Parts: sequence; C-alpha cells; structure tokens
Amino acid sequence: MDLRKRRSMQWLWKAFFDLMTEEKMRFSKITVDQICEKAMVHRSTFYKHFDDKFRLLEYGLNQLMEQYWDIPLEKRILKPFYWSHEFFEGSESHKLVRAQHGDELFFDCMTAYSMRILKRDSLTFFQHSKTTDIPHDLLAEFHVSAMVALSEWWRKNPDRVSVAQMDQYFHRLVNENAYYKDYFNLQTNSR
Repeated sequence: MDLRKRRSMQWLWKAFFDLMTEEKMRFSKITVDQICEKAMVHRSTFYKHFDDKFRLLEYGLNQLMEQYWDIPLEKRILKPFYWSHEFFEGSESHKLVRAQHGDELFFDCMTAYSMRILKRDSLTFFQHSKTTDIPHDLLAEFHVSAMVALSEWWRKNPDRVSVAQMDQYFHRLVNENAYYKDYFNLQTNSR
C-alpha cells in the first residue's frame, strides 16, 4: 500500500476515533461527512478507501488489535479473559469501548468483529486436535459462542466477578470437551 493511501486511511481512522472518544459522539450517530470534516478530507477520499463507516471501524479495530496478536495463540485460547484484560486495560481499545458504552449498534459491530477473529483463532487452534470426531468448525463455533455469551454477561455485570473467575467459568463450561483434553495430552506428551 502506498504511503499516501496509508496516510489518508490513518487520518480518517484518527478522526473517527476522536469523534467517538474525545467528542463522545455515538458510533450510530456519526456520519461520513462528520468524519471527513474532522479529517479534513473530501468525501471522495473516504470512499476511495472505505465503503462506509462500518469498514472504517473494522480497519481501526485491526489497527488497535495489532499487539494483541503477538500474544501466543494458546494463551489467548486457554485464558481468554485474562489475556484480553491484560491487553485491553488502559489501551486505546478500552478507551473506545468505554466511550461507546450504551451504543448498541457499536457493540453489535464489536461483537461481530470479535466473533470473526475469535473463530479464526479457535479454528487454527482446533486444527491440531486429532482425538475428536467433532468437526473443527463446529468446535470453533461452540468455543466462540461460549466466549461471547460470557463476555456479554460480564459486560452487563462488570462488578460481580473477577477476570480469574471469568476464566474459571469459561473452563467449567467448555473444559470437558475433547479438544482441551487433546491439547493437554499433546503438551504432556511433548515434554
């Protein structure tokens, strides 16, 4: 990607991020015109790079999540709440989520984005499983659904349980499945 295109995309994302965090505007209410005005670019520049604000949000989330992918896959899968908390607490992602609290459209977009990413990670993780006859894509769907359900419950009940307790709930819900047993057997046998 050439430098000018990257710069324009970054300006648009920064403008959008600032509207959502600094100016506390709701994602659902922000228009492309407002983003362009804040970024000081023409609408045609916006549409050269993004179909709509939803694609810009996805682009921005990918930017915010870059360092999260440096955390080893096994850690992200086996202790999803701990590692998410470690990454997000005090981050720009956390700032964005806090600022958009109450905007259901934003959280619907975040959930859809997270599910796609988590499913990709889960599928990669489960492809190493050989002891189960359950299709890996079904295991990934189940795994992601459990994480999303727990995350939604925790978002609505933030003061009820700790991060460690959330990982315990997660493991109690899914730990009996063959893919974890297979993973732990592989780890034990490789030592």
